[in-house]
Amino acid sequence: MVATVGIVTVISAVLILGGIGLFGLTIWFWRTSRPEPEALAPLEIMSERAYRKSKGLDRVFLLNMVRPASKAEALPVSLEHEPVDIAPDIRVKKEKKPRLAERNELFHDEVPSPAPTVDPLL
Repeated sequence: MVATVGIVTVISAVLILGGIGLFGLTIWFWRTSRPEPEALAPLEIMSERAYRKSKGLDRVFLLNMVRPASKAEALPVSLEHEPVDIAPDIRVKKEKKPRLAERNELFHDEVPSPAPTVDPLL
């Protein structure tokens, strides 16, 4: 019974020292790892739902929020104050679908010509 208590004590001590070692390794890894470069910030924004649902200038604005000041794109002057038609005219007539041509109309002008025959022995 004394031998069993000794084995359990040794195994427990090894496991506790292993846990302390892994904790120290984790702290060392966190301190030595590099921070994320600022250039990768737009990729994080592109993966968000707000970016996917937005269009045009809203996307440029979202990306410029996270870019460094030197790399931010200026909004085009022509698009900043462009009027927006909120209620477009919906009374536009739909175009008629083209009528399918009858079979006789398609092939009326075409006359099949006989294919030239080639003698394979010549």
